[in-house]
Amino acid sequence: MQLFKKKDKTEENYDGYGSFRFDEYRMSDDDILSKFGSEIIPKEPLKTEKVRGENRSRLMIGYFFLLLIMVLLIFRMGYWQIIKSNDLKIMATEMQKVDTEIDAVRGSIYDSRMNTLAETVTEYELYGYTYDLYKSEQLTGIEKDNTLKKLIEITGEEKKDLLKALQGDENLALLADGLSKDDVDKAVKMWGSSVYVKTKIARYYPNGAFAAQLLGGVDSENKGRTGLEYEYNSVLAGIKGRTVETTDSAGNTLANSNGEYYSAQDGYSIVTSIDSVIQHYVEDALAAGMQRTGASSISCIVMRPKTGEILALAQTPEYNPNQSTRPSDKSEYAKFKKMSDKQQSEYLSKMWTIEQVSNIYEPGSTFKLISAASSLETGHSTLNSSYYCNGGITVGNTRLKCLGHHGNQSLKKAVGNSCNSALGRVALNMGASTFYNYIDLFGFNDQTGIDLPGETTSIVKNPDGLAPVDLATTGYGQGIAITPLQMLCAVNCFGNDGVLMQPKIVSKIIDKDGKTIETKDAAPVRQVISKETCDQMREIMEYYVAEGGGGDKAYVPGYRVGGKTGTANIAANGGYSEATDCSFTAMAPMDDPQISMLVIVHKPTKTQYGNFSAGPIIKSIMEKSLMYLGVEREMTDKEAAAAKKNKVSVPKAKGKDSAKVVAELDKLGLKHKYVPENSGKKSFVVKDQYPKSGTKVKKGTTVYLYSE
Repeated sequence: MQLFKKKDKTEENYDGYGSFRFDEYRMSDDDILSKFGSEIIPKEPLKTEKVRGENRSRLMIGYFFLLLIMVLLIFRMGYWQIIKSNDLKIMATEMQKVDTEIDAVRGSIYDSRMNTLAETVTEYELYGYTYDLYKSEQLTGIEKDNTLKKLIEITGEEKKDLLKALQGDENLALLADGLSKDDVDKAVKMWGSSVYVKTKIARYYPNGAFAAQLLGGVDSENKGRTGLEYEYNSVLAGIKGRTVETTDSAGNTLANSNGEYYSAQDGYSIVTSIDSVIQHYVEDALAAGMQRTGASSISCIVMRPKTGEILALAQTPEYNPNQSTRPSDKSEYAKFKKMSDKQQSEYLSKMWTIEQVSNIYEPGSTFKLISAASSLETGHSTLNSSYYCNGGITVGNTRLKCLGHHGNQSLKKAVGNSCNSALGRVALNMGASTFYNYIDLFGFNDQTGIDLPGETTSIVKNPDGLAPVDLATTGYGQGIAITPLQMLCAVNCFGNDGVLMQPKIVSKIIDKDGKTIETKDAAPVRQVISKETCDQMREIMEYYVAEGGGGDKAYVPGYRVGGKTGTANIAANGGYSEATDCSFTAMAPMDDPQISMLVIVHKPTKTQYGNFSAGPIIKSIMEKSLMYLGVEREMTDKEAAAAKKNKVSVPKAKGKDSAKVVAELDKLGLKHKYVPENSGKKSFVVKDQYPKSGTKVKKGTTVYLYSE
């Protein structure tokens, strides 16, 4: 049987599936049947014409669809390459550009004698490879201990903090920041490539915890956060610069690129009215006052009554603005670390607050000066007007108590006795409309306009419909809440012929070359009372300290000091608590006032009343400040003899080695303080001193040694 036979392109060779077989040989039909059976041969021929037509339609649709896409892509490519070609070039260039900010140098803050209070410095951060320094098994215990000991010596960090860094998971760990170049140089010399140093621009306060609340601080981005740093941030910050470079994908600058450079504009500096010497006197006196009174805090403002300049502003507890997120006192810091996050936040907010402008208090008897001045000015009283006190005054159905039974007394003696009965009557005699008009004139309804942040407003009752009892209590300083700064500014009128001055901290703004950009002149607000009334008020204030007895703890032999004390229970829960604010406002010399001050002792526990709590603080600051300002001292023979027994002559320190000077001061019973504070780490040549050599001072007086 023939297995294969040749086939021709004839009808009988058609395979039934739309094509002809062109194989040269194929099996015969009989052979297929015998080999595969009849199932392989279709029973009916397929409808080949219908299948072929459908495929053609599908192919045509697919073809036109692809053609449409191709046309669209061609037009799209033409759009980007022809019409948008310039935009693409710009975009490509922008993608290759690197825009880098250049930080401006923040301006400095100076005191009135151009001593630096705040400046911008380069700080160094020390990182260490913990495996090389501490974790390696090849290191012995002695080697690890020596490393730890040296790190503590160089960085000043606590042992537990360094151990936490060295034993942590990070191989490259931050060991300390805020270091000097000398510190990191020592570390690099000792450990070489096992340590790594980074630099950063930082704000630095060379005197540490000095005028902390006043100066304020900056945040992590070097922006003012509190105090003068915040109030004058736009002046101090300057304007950032920029560099724009064209780089490749690896960040390398292209050789033919056109870079752009915009230089930073450094910030201006501010010169304050603060006198660092007086500020030191204040801070020393407040620290001693805290120990003596057991108070929760003490605040003080010192001003020039004739210009409104603030010479010193301080409060306790203090903190170091170089470490502004923690209290500087060790015991306070221990308590702080145990607080919750919310408690810590509240603590820091209070610590940063400038109490003299942001807190209000009831002034108590210091406000009697305002009542007396208003009555004298309006003619409702004279110095010799008579007022009777039998231990209180009855107003309507209410009995208002006085601490004494003063009998008949003149206005002068009534203020000297701090008599509630008399000054309540003074207010009632004036009437609400008249009295509150002068309260307004003295500035108690307005903010002072001080150039510090956070100034709050007072609480003064509306005179319309004011009850007689409220009017009387206001006369002796209860039922009215004001800021300490408002109180001192009002009292300053008595030393400035009746003119109310706007207080100020900054006296001028200068550039980096010392050129004055802006001067802040003294700003009178208004005439409040007459010169004649001011003369009478100074007489009353001097009588109170020198003769009246109520303010004798502030008496300074040889100086005409005047003042008034106040003791007020602190309002709480809709009434008054047992806790008090004890205050003392003072001025000197009373014939030509050069300095005024207000001290408030908050919640004293060991002493009470303004005279005993705040009086010694006033005396300490006043005596030293008047001597420093060169105010002539006129003592009686008895006062001079008593003072001479306890006095020594200040030795010459200027131009000498500080270590030798300190030893000499110790022998004489004199204290010392370095300015800046941290300059005492090493001995130095003293550039200046205060008090000057040859000055007669009491034993225990502090001599300030300046290193720059």
